[in-house]
Amino acid sequence: MTTEAGKTIGVDVGGTKIAAGVVDASGRVLSKVRYPSAGPPETLLANVLRAVREARRGHEDVLGLCLSVPGTVVTERSAVAFSPNLPTIEGIPLKERLEGEIGLPMTVENDANAAAWGEFRFGVGRSARHLVFVTLGTGIGAGIIVDGRLLRGAQGAGGELGHTTVQAEGGPRCACGNAGCFEALASGTAIGRFGGEAAAERPESALGRLAARRRIRGEDVTELAGTGDPVARSVLARAGRWLGVGLANAINTFNPEVVAVGGGAAASGEMLLAPAREEIARRAISPARDLARVMAATLGPDSGLIGAAALAIDPASGEPFLGGTEPVAPSCVSMASNIST
Repeated sequence: MTTEAGKTIGVDVGGTKIAAGVVDASGRVLSKVRYPSAGPPETLLANVLRAVREARRGHEDVLGLCLSVPGTVVTERSAVAFSPNLPTIEGIPLKERLEGEIGLPMTVENDANAAAWGEFRFGVGRSARHLVFVTLGTGIGAGIIVDGRLLRGAQGAGGELGHTTVQAEGGPRCACGNAGCFEALASGTAIGRFGGEAAAERPESALGRLAARRRIRGEDVTELAGTGDPVARSVLARAGRWLGVGLANAINTFNPEVVAVGGGAAASGEMLLAPAREEIARRAISPARDLARVMAATLGPDSGLIGAAALAIDPASGEPFLGGTEPVAPSCVSMASNIST
């Protein structure tokens, strides 16, 4: 967004919540509200409208809106073709159903693409021209920026790194129906599954004692690892290595300056990123390996909302974005020299 662009609205629809907010030209969130995304399609659409109207109150001068949604967005129909983590939204012509009610020009974007654009414009990738963003939550979403352009593919379905295969034989089943997907091995859901397996093997551990009371979640593993629990830390290291396998593929394919890792599972920080970097050092090839910096995303849970707001009127639909600060220099530190030992 340029300074002249003024305010826009970003709406970030997730598996459990709808976050809507007014964002100014510098990426500052001026208002934000949350509504649940659970329920049938009509309830979902009604909650989107309520969220937009509430967020917009006192900001009537907004210029446009972008709705970011989970799943494969077919650009020409502004509809989600496939959303394993929010099937309720599939097939709804979102622009057709909502734009007239909202009364603003509206675009629809994949949620990970929106979050990637937020980090590219205002977060960890603001000095880069080439960025790979992955968000680790229930699944793995990804957005790719190539030479200042958001990569969408021929139908708007590009950039689905979470559903690339990283374990072809014997891999765990993914929500998409395939087996061995990146998402099935490095997401928050995968961390929870690995934690349950470790708890069964080590019932005397903190994870084992917790598993005796309830099912292990990914956030449980992160919390216990933060207290120094060695079993929980080994679980994060296992997921981190799979994360590194998937990111090495992305680095070899897209040659980014920055790889940004966000989402709830990324709260484990270096306990996850350090083993990922070690795997990247083994699997990615030079010179792409030596340029790419793997970093934690900086916008947190607002990345999708901020990125969506920027996409409401940004030139990401085809023209390269030429703003930002100076590009990342080719002499940035290589992965091999960043490995924690």
